[in-house]
Amino acid sequence: MKIGTRLFLSLALPLIAIVLLFGYLNRQRSRALLQEELTREGRAIARVAQMAMEDYVRDGQIGDARELVQKLTGYERVLGLRLFDRQGALLLQSVGLESNPLIDADLLGRVLRTRAPAEARTTIDGQPTVCFILPLANSQGDPLGAVQVLQLESFITETDRASQVYAEALTAAMVAATAIIIFLVARYSVGRPVEELVRRLRLAGSGDLGARVPEIRRDEFGRLAEEFNIMCERLEASQSSLLAEQEERRRAEARLRNAERLASIGRLAAGLAHEIGTPLNVIGGRAETLLRKLSGNEIAEKGLRIIASQIDRIARTVRGMLDFARLREPRLTPTDVGAVIRKVLDLLEQRMEEGGVRVRPELPAGLPAVVADADQLHQVFLNLATNALDAMPRGGTLAISARHGARPPTDKGEAERTYLAIAFRDSGTGIAPEHLNHVFDPFFSTKDVGKGTGLGLSISYGIVREHGGFIDVESEAGRGACVSVYLPLTEARPSASAAAAAASS
Repeated sequence: MKIGTRLFLSLALPLIAIVLLFGYLNRQRSRALLQEELTREGRAIARVAQMAMEDYVRDGQIGDARELVQKLTGYERVLGLRLFDRQGALLLQSVGLESNPLIDADLLGRVLRTRAPAEARTTIDGQPTVCFILPLANSQGDPLGAVQVLQLESFITETDRASQVYAEALTAAMVAATAIIIFLVARYSVGRPVEELVRRLRLAGSGDLGARVPEIRRDEFGRLAEEFNIMCERLEASQSSLLAEQEERRRAEARLRNAERLASIGRLAAGLAHEIGTPLNVIGGRAETLLRKLSGNEIAEKGLRIIASQIDRIARTVRGMLDFARLREPRLTPTDVGAVIRKVLDLLEQRMEEGGVRVRPELPAGLPAVVADADQLHQVFLNLATNALDAMPRGGTLAISARHGARPPTDKGEAERTYLAIAFRDSGTGIAPEHLNHVFDPFFSTKDVGKGTGLGLSISYGIVREHGGFIDVESEAGRGACVSVYLPLTEARPSASAAAAAASS
């Protein structure tokens, strides 16, 4: 196919379609406007005829009524008038209507019965016609009959024909002009593909290997464009392969660094477990001895039981450090999160009183149970509550809330499922913006030396991730912090091994 023919078809056919479409829409709109105008005009004529006929019929001036009928019939758009008495019998009609059937008796009867005007469209002698029927009444409102006005709509069809002829002529003129213009442009169409090819070559030379020449031609330029595109695809594939290798190398290095860090943590945890284990056993044994000797002393027993529970808690914390390094799978069972939080609050009750911290739990009844390891969740909530207390050295408020049906923040990239959200919001010192991205890093801590290992949030983060959830931190320096734990309420979990452990427990 020649260039000129291709350009003509690609431009002329859409142009013809657009012109025809707009012509059709314009005809429909013009027809609707003319029909509406005709209807308003017909109503006005019918109203005039109604008022005049009421006077003539009331006064018995049938001759004057006949003269009015003939005058209105002479109007170019009025086909004729008919006058009926109160029983619906025809009194007189325009000349030329004798051969045409009378209006539907039901419609006339409804007008005489309801005394409400009516309109209808019909066809008389092949001409579209609008029929207006208006009731006649005397000054006391008594019915006198009805008047029918028939108005022609045939001139609308004539206007449609004229619009169609105009649209066809305009389309033919535009097509002819398009053909002439394309014929002239085709003489110079060779320069354009050459310029396009040069531009694409420059883009590829500057590093944009995504540059392509459209292969829409079947001539020499089309073959040249095809070869150019094949060359760019090969270069782009080589570049993508190189970038993929570099990315894989970077990931391997990151995994190696992470493995080395975890190995260091494992060695540290093992050493701590060995050094702490013996003193803990001694303290635990003495506490049990005192508990037996002081049996019956309620206050002493309560304190010693707390000491014993704390010793167990320290032991579990040491095991948690080992778990952090060894990635121990959680033992999953249906867990009441509210009960776990209340145990944490009971454990920290004395410290909160001494620190002047007021706790405001907002745990609604009927929270759904989550499939989780209760001990690990206890460790998570204890870490979060302890961090909140450390952030309020002069006292403050710790609000703990829970809600189910929560959705993850849109910027977290988490799965679209339902979560149970537990939020710990304190009124403490807050977290500096430059530290927010490091709060979950192992051994990262803003506390003074000796007051924290920096493993609390790291262990908590690992535990929550193993449960298929995530942790979100929001804070402003000097305005407190809010740490939210999202635990999934669906059965989907990312850890297949954790699911296997749940099945075997």
